[in-house]
Amino acid sequence: MATPGESQSNVLKIGISTLSELEEKVKAFRTINLNVKKRRFILSREEIRDSSGTPIVKKGEEFDVSKVMLLKRGHKADDTFKTFQPDEGIVIISDMSTPAGIQLSMDLVTQVMNIGGGAYEAFIDRVDSFRELSGLLQKALFPKLMIVGYITPEKVQEEAAFYNVIRRADPYLRILEVLHTGVKQRGLLAKVNHISIHAEDKESWKRFIVEIVQEYTKPYSMEER
Repeated sequence: MATPGESQSNVLKIGISTLSELEEKVKAFRTINLNVKKRRFILSREEIRDSSGTPIVKKGEEFDVSKVMLLKRGHKADDTFKTFQPDEGIVIISDMSTPAGIQLSMDLVTQVMNIGGGAYEAFIDRVDSFRELSGLLQKALFPKLMIVGYITPEKVQEEAAFYNVIRRADPYLRILEVLHTGVKQRGLLAKVNHISIHAEDKESWKRFIVEIVQEYTKPYSMEER
């Protein structure tokens, strides 16, 4: 099992799950996987045995409802296990082709990279556009959360079209759109969570980080699609 220190320092809970979270995930994934192109699953990064030493879950094996029920016989709901999911990480969509876009994009990358003291650098990507992201999602990239920053006004229609393609392929990808008092006063996407950054208010960046952590770690069963 994961150590208490590992669990407490991992604010995004990447690579770990409590028993109650495991149960919620495996049940939610059964429904989610009916409606998406890329299948979600959760594997064990360790061998888990019962009190007699008999393996319940082997290292690299997928958790399912029956295995979770067996774990509940000998473990508490808040016991934490080392896990792997393919849908981990954050992608920042922010165009760096203009001075305004460069500044906001760099600020976003810096703030997100600093989550957890820089521990999540390998789980964070940045792309210039939904067009670019659409191509990468058809390959290996599989983020849990998309953060939308600067989109060049001339490309809004094109970007909206690729955004809709992505949403149709996976409506369970989580999204936060960033507004900024200096370079982006209006949201471009409907029916997504928006968070405002005020250039004169440094506390707004702290609220931005809190919002990211809350959105990233909320249960899958809370998704409304």
